[in-house]
Amino acid sequence: MMCKKKILTLLISIFLFNSCNHSKHNQLKLIPLFSNHMVLQQKQDVAIWGTYTPKEKVIVKGSWGEETSTITDLNGNWKLTIPTPEAGGPYEVNIVTNDKNILLEDVMIGEVWLASGQSNMEMDFDYCCNTTDYSEIEISNANYPQIRMLNVTKQLITSPANEFEGEWKIAVKKNITKFSAAGYFFAKRLHKELNVPIGIIHSSWGGTDVEAWTSREKLSTLGFLDKKMESYDKLVEDSSKSKKWFSQFKSINIPSDIWYLFLGDKLGFPDKWSNLNFNDGAYIASDYSNYENWKQIELPGSFDNIFKTNDFNGAILFRKSFTLHEIKGDYSLHLGAISDMDFSYINGEKIGSSLGKASGRDKVYKIPKKLLKIGENNILIRVINQYGDGKVGTISLNNTTGGDLSLAGKWNYRVSAEIYGQINSFKWPFKDFYLYDNEDINFSERPPVVNYTSNATSGLFNGMINPLIPYNIKGTIWYQGENNVQRFKEYETLFPALIEDWREKWNTDFSFYFVQIAPFYNYNGLSSSLRDAQRKSLSISKTGMVVTLDIGEINDIHPSNKHDVGNRLAGLALAKDYGKLVVPSGPLYKSYQISRNKLLLEFDFIGSGLMSNGSILSEFEIAGANKKYVPAEARIVDNKVQVFSSSILNPKYARYAWRDISTASLFNKEGLPASSFTTE
Repeated sequence: MMCKKKILTLLISIFLFNSCNHSKHNQLKLIPLFSNHMVLQQKQDVAIWGTYTPKEKVIVKGSWGEETSTITDLNGNWKLTIPTPEAGGPYEVNIVTNDKNILLEDVMIGEVWLASGQSNMEMDFDYCCNTTDYSEIEISNANYPQIRMLNVTKQLITSPANEFEGEWKIAVKKNITKFSAAGYFFAKRLHKELNVPIGIIHSSWGGTDVEAWTSREKLSTLGFLDKKMESYDKLVEDSSKSKKWFSQFKSINIPSDIWYLFLGDKLGFPDKWSNLNFNDGAYIASDYSNYENWKQIELPGSFDNIFKTNDFNGAILFRKSFTLHEIKGDYSLHLGAISDMDFSYINGEKIGSSLGKASGRDKVYKIPKKLLKIGENNILIRVINQYGDGKVGTISLNNTTGGDLSLAGKWNYRVSAEIYGQINSFKWPFKDFYLYDNEDINFSERPPVVNYTSNATSGLFNGMINPLIPYNIKGTIWYQGENNVQRFKEYETLFPALIEDWREKWNTDFSFYFVQIAPFYNYNGLSSSLRDAQRKSLSISKTGMVVTLDIGEINDIHPSNKHDVGNRLAGLALAKDYGKLVVPSGPLYKSYQISRNKLLLEFDFIGSGLMSNGSILSEFEIAGANKKYVPAEARIVDNKVQVFSSSILNPKYARYAWRDISTASLFNKEGLPASSFTTE
């Protein structure tokens, strides 16, 4: 009897397991590309895909009169194509199975573009356009129901993903607030001039290298990256250990990259830094006394190696006591350089703080006498450091009566929080403080800190590009390069490799238009070389470049004017993809001739003719065979530029706008600026 019961129980368990398993695979599922308000590319066999029960039929019906079907594979994956008509809509798309169906409504058919890159493409109407296009006005006037944008939610993955989060939004009023501003203005001009629906798939991440957006397969073909690619698997393995460690702890968002505090940029958010709560107030309070359980360290000195892995970045409390036998005169705390910020307390009360550059200098904090007491007093300094070289300089207690006291020597310390990359959701600046607010943490289990960051090779391709393939697109608009300035020579290979990679993955030679980086003071003189690497990429077929030398802001790496960026990108598409009679580009250097002591420079895309935006042409330089450049005079003659200098009798080379903070002086009469260039 017992045997029969056991058999019956086993059969029921198997039945329930199979039922649950079947139910799990029976869901008809689509990624966010295929949802209400989507835009499909017109006059193509567009790809639609998803998952369902293995070996079952899936039918896709378009209300424009087309229908197609397929059978799911053994894993439940399916993909098919369906013909689309000329631009129009709204339509419906119905995905039908024998027991499920999904109805997609308000579907438009028109022109679809992918917008990608780093922060200048990512900038939305919450940040940009406050000095040129005025966000509030654009938002209040936006009424373009046939323009839609899908923001791909940030996703960092170690291997190619198939899914992502996001949704299509219609360009009406406040809906555009989180649109890529450059992408929006691009779509707006296309829509107005073509009178068709426009869909923008926006997938970008600020501060990222071009390698992060390129597939591992493509990067593996570039010999100079061999060492980096060989270490990739170890990066994945080690970062997974770090991720496991930090995922145990509560986290709070880091207010900004500390570097912005050093730059004096408004993105530094000093007020937010000052108000951070690490749940360590109890250790600062005057009634706390359990310091004997804290570890010790010698100060002045470095604290990078407190975990014996030389990789600590975060918030740490340093404590020391001092004794006063009497209180007379005025007291102050003298601190040497501390990186990257410090907050100082006497007997539980804050007496001063310094952030960024100020923390890196000598400083003096006055101590109110009411905080001091006869006998033992506590001094506590919270130090926050984001990058390497975490140091605390000299510390002394000074008194106007001459009773100065050095506080060098052994200090107690306790770690309040550690900085590590965000794990589940991603919000600028993509790092969090992980709070060590538990007394019982076993730090012997902490592994070396290894970050799989947004600049990990292929990480963003895996998470934010691969899931989009093979959704039919007309082309790509791209704004990136700032992060690769220091490696401009490699960029000459890396950027064309990305273009080739994406075209191979989509299996189509789509158009690829990009924005040349704008002037900015902090490129260490290298941005002209990166801009020239971008210019050289125009040798690739079906590419185009927007020049921004006239609309940059030398003190802001994020120029506000995204209106002209989007319009100029649209000009390239209108001329090259849609046959419109517009001049798509500013002048691009073509060739030169030597005429005695002058160089005669010839340009493509001169439009109606060359012109200067002022009385004279500036930013031109000339050199002889020794390549020592001097400022040159320049003038326009017969739509060529003559360049000469009285100090160079036998000129061999010329260059233009070859500084970080160069501004445009040469234009065509259509108002588009010439690109920086060198004849070398």
